Amino acid sequence: GFRAGQCGRPVWATAAREDTTQTERDATSWSKGKFQELLVGIVVENDTGRGEISELKQVEGEASCSSRKGKLIFFYEWYIKLGWKGIVKESGVKHKGLIEIPNLSEENEVDDTEVNVSKKKGDGDILKDLMKTAGTAKVRQALGDYLKALKTGKEGIPCEPEGPFSIYPLYSFKLHCTGLGNPVLPRQPY
Repeated sequence: GFRAGQCGRPVWATAAREDTTQTERDATSWSKGKFQELLVGIVVENDTGRGEISELKQVEGEASCSSRKGKLIFFYEWYIKLGWKGIVKESGVKHKGLIEIPNLSEENEVDDTEVNVSKKKGDGDILKDLMKTAGTAKVRQALGDYLKALKTGKEGIPCEPEGPFSIYPLYSFKLHCTGLGNPVLPRQPY
């Protein structure tokens, strides 16, 4: 990282040239951690069974946030595969299955995002139905929480000057240095 008063040009500063009106920050690794936090451990239960999302098996995609002419633009596209396990209360029989989210992107509302629940062979369809209904609802709720966190940045302020993936990477650097012109303060969104 760079220290106050250190006025060599840091390597990362060259990525965002001062004349650009568009700056982009990558939110991919932050997002993967967020999916783990929000999706794994979801529990659904009714009179007949109990199911739990036990692992994040696969996450592919990317997320970024950029500033164009003072407006924040969010891009995200994800394929997510989760593992679930459950138990049928009456018999005590355990089952496992998968939940696939083939395309979480800004093109679809969370409520329209496809969530596919499957189960390994055998009976236990009551568990699959539980995961399909209550489980899907909770998954969509968690995806909504992810998008809220991405866009508002309540935990880490992703798209503000001081956030973990700040869209103004030169902002704090220029405030401490001379010879690079005045600090470019972020413009207010229209």
